[in-house]
Amino acid sequence: MKNISITKNLPFFIVLMFSIFSFVIVVAKSIFNSSDNSKSIILVIGDGMGLPIITAYDYYKSEYKNHGYSNFSKFDGSFLVRTRSEDYVITDSAAGATAFATGIRVQNYQVGVMKNGSRIPTIMDIAKNHGKSTGIVVECTLTHATPAAFYSFSKSRSDDDAIARQLIYSNIDIAIGGGFGIFQPYIRELERKGYKVIYGEEKLDKMVRSNEDFEKLIAFTAKKHPPKYKERKIDLASKTKYVLSRLSKNRKGFFLMVEASQIDWYGHENKLMEQLDEMEDLDKLLDVVISYQNLNPNTLVLVVSDHDCGGLTLIDKKANRFSPEFKVNYSSDYHTAEHIVGFYKGFIKPKPIIDNTEVYNLMYEYIR
Repeated sequence: MKNISITKNLPFFIVLMFSIFSFVIVVAKSIFNSSDNSKSIILVIGDGMGLPIITAYDYYKSEYKNHGYSNFSKFDGSFLVRTRSEDYVITDSAAGATAFATGIRVQNYQVGVMKNGSRIPTIMDIAKNHGKSTGIVVECTLTHATPAAFYSFSKSRSDDDAIARQLIYSNIDIAIGGGFGIFQPYIRELERKGYKVIYGEEKLDKMVRSNEDFEKLIAFTAKKHPPKYKERKIDLASKTKYVLSRLSKNRKGFFLMVEASQIDWYGHENKLMEQLDEMEDLDKLLDVVISYQNLNPNTLVLVVSDHDCGGLTLIDKKANRFSPEFKVNYSSDYHTAEHIVGFYKGFIKPKPIIDNTEVYNLMYEYIR
């Protein structure tokens, strides 16, 4: 056997060890991101999603559909969130979303915060100031309370026209949701600002399937609100997967807010099966964002609700399995004051119970 002389090959071994060391440093930076500020955040809001509907869906999926438990079980941990607004114990969606977006509690029906005549920066603004890309995907109009809180200010969440005009000059790169009728007067102005504007679920579905690439995109899925889950031509998971493929091209990271908007609506109407359908849409989305985070550990995924809705209680003491016939009781046709459950996947350690404003703090501390 031929002996290898380490002394003779010393320059080679030095170069080899330096290359290995450099590679380890690059990998460590990409994972822990201590210096290049490439962290990303995916904030998922289940509007009106209290613990009871999470429980009902968990049993519905596992015991009725036999598909295993919901994707909530795949998160790293959970925490409770106090949901009150500035003026009421029971919040509405506008104040709830504003707390997440700005870290400040406001009165019910107000979106955003003004100070000294200017709108204070939201977490989306802060992300943009760090060079990150930004996006919104919702199953409601883009002027509805939750999305509006991330880019606009209004004393009344119902002022659709004023909110729509603010989106034109916002920090949003990609937005998908309803509301074409509201934005119709401003389409040309959006296009002048560099947005590709499309209208209709069919066009969006075709664009997603062909993987068309746009730096700035507004995709309207309906004239007003998108249809309910079983009538949609493209689900929340597909929309979000497409947006992630666009936003993730930015090496400095991104901020994406996704809302499963209609869980709340069927909580108001006390319709369990429709709520479970919307939870199914959300559950498919969770599979997408969890898979993304597994491949991109520099991404923080937060799943929260702005409030519970309907006061659902599961009361069928004689049922041995969960089914659509399971007896339930709704105590309200409005929101409740219950704490909601937040879920996280990523390098954070939230306290067991936090205020809704502290959801903002978690995100801010992560990307600053």
